[in-house]
This record gives sequence, structure tokens and C-alpha cells, in this order.
Amino acid sequence: MKTGSNLLSYIIGEKIGVGAFGEIYSAIDDRTGILYAIKTETSDAVKKTLAFEFQIIAQIQSSPHFPRLGVFGHGHGFSFFSMELLGPSLSGIIKRLPEHRLSLSTAVRSSLHILKCIESLHIFGIVHRDIKPSNILTREGTDYPLCLIDFGLSRVYIDSSNGQHLPPRPHVGFRGTKPYASIHAHKGHDLSRRDDLISWFYLATELIAGYLPWRSVTDKGVIMALKQKFQVKEILSPIAPELLEVWDHITSLDFYAAPNYHMIFERLEQILKRIKAHMDDPFEWAGLLHEARKIVTKPLENLIGGPEMNHVQYIETVSDNINERLLGPYITANPPFSQCSESSDACC
Repeated sequence: MKTGSNLLSYIIGEKIGVGAFGEIYSAIDDRTGILYAIKTETSDAVKKTLAFEFQIIAQIQSSPHFPRLGVFGHGHGFSFFSMELLGPSLSGIIKRLPEHRLSLSTAVRSSLHILKCIESLHIFGIVHRDIKPSNILTREGTDYPLCLIDFGLSRVYIDSSNGQHLPPRPHVGFRGTKPYASIHAHKGHDLSRRDDLISWFYLATELIAGYLPWRSVTDKGVIMALKQKFQVKEILSPIAPELLEVWDHITSLDFYAAPNYHMIFERLEQILKRIKAHMDDPFEWAGLLHEARKIVTKPLENLIGGPEMNHVQYIETVSDNINERLLGPYITANPPFSQCSESSDACC
């Protein structure tokens, strides 16, 4: 898409992200002046997940821990949806900080906010399966400073016909991102809530301790071997011994078990109390967020009244009737409006 072109009432800004099968652009609504992000997917994408992701986000709109959603549509050669324009990712923020790491206070509070996002998603009966710093975006001026995004690998784990946990599927294959994936993911096992929590723990360890032993390793087999030897006590005892119990709990969970989120929140709050920090303390990235917002919004100010773009062939808003059965285990629709069956691993 070209900067300055129009898509519905959106004026397209600059490209702000690139994925395997699409791109993300900043945009402004010509009618309201509200800023959006436009996520696109090409029609020839090998794995089409955009429409499925839109439906996932539509299902979780009642929670403040996820992006506010706009519309979904098809154009010539691409699909797209619009959503709230958020700030830089947690990984992007860390790269911009002078020492490339967070203070202990911010690291612990960030870990707590991320866990709230994950718990909220699990309450909706969905596992994320790709928890990592680049999927955590910052928000300016809100009680919900971190937001979980990118649900292309997400999966519903509740059987909508009976409310029970779906059984594990055999031979699923690897899901996630190597530094943060659980050992179960490395082994190609089906993933559940415990695996989101294991990914969260690796992320929290990296934020709090400043590193992971395998963070610079690229070979998946070597990373798995290092995770199997993970010396959590050696890494966290000097700085956050309260989390040792959390690791023991998470790694004791079976596929079906519900994590004890309350206990984990309590341990994080104990760290904050010990270091005399408070949840409402300012984050050190506040100034960075303001500057990042200015960089994104400045080019949009001059784009009102740009040239017309591609004709949109189909549009769906979050107020439309989302067919809940499409997120259930017995799917009649073709991907991407589905999860994959046990006999097909084409999607997720």
C-alpha cells in the first residue's frame, strides 16, 4: 500500500512492521482523526491466518489487555484488518534504553502486566502459543500499559460443545519462537496453558535477570538442550528468589491443569514490596513512548485527502455477528476461519 492512499475512511501512513505474509501500516481515520494500525496479508500467502486472528481478537474485545479492533476486509490481492495503534514493542523499548535492559521495578511490573494479559486470554478459552517480547506492545496513558498481540498461532483449548478442555493432538509440530518456546513445543507436542506460562517465565527471567543462557543461540537443538539444563536457582536466587516457587509450580503442571495465577501474582508483588516499588510507579520508557508516537503521527498530519486506493470487496466490523462455532472443535468452514483438525496441520 502506498503512503497517502485511502482504504475505506483510513489514510495510509508509513509501514511500521513486516511479517512473513504481509505488512503493517500506520493509518488515520479521515472522519474521526483516530489513529490505527492496518495489518495486511497477501492473497497468495501460504498460511492464511489474518481472518482467524481477527475473529480471535473480536472474541476477546471485552478485555482491556488486547488491542481495540476496527474492521476486517478484502481488497484486490490482499486482506486486512484495522486495530488500535499501540506503542513500540517491549523488545523495541529495551533496545532503545541506554543499558538495553529494564530496571528491576519495571521488569517485575512488566512481568505482572504480561501475566494479566495471558490469564485474561486463558479465561476466554484460548492459548497464545507465541509469548515473546515483540508480541507485547506498550500503551500510553492507561491503566493497562502492556498489550498482548499477534494471535496467528493462537488456539482455542475449550470444547464449545461441552465446556471441557480439548485433548492433546499427536505430532503437532513446533509452535512458537525458539528462545521462549517450552520444551514441549521443541518436542512437537500440543501446547496448553502451562506452555504459555513457561514462555512467560523465560520472558520474565530475561526481563528481570537481563539475559537467558540460550538467547544468542540459533540452533533449535542446542537451545532445547540448554533449556533442559536451565539453572533457574543460579540465575534468579540473587535477584528474585520468590520466583523459584513459581518455576516449580509451572513445570509441575500437566497438559490439562489450570495454572495458579493468584500465587504467581503474589510472588511478583512480594518482590515489589521487598524492593519498595509500587505498581503505579512511572515506567522508564514513558519518554520513549511519547517520542515514538510523534514519529508515527507526524507524517499522518499531512495526509488528509489522499488519492483513492484499491476497491474493498468485502468488509466486516466487530459489531457484525461473529459465528462462535467457527472457533469450536468441529469445523465445517475452511481455514483460515478455523483451527485445523487433528488430520491437518496446515494452520495451527
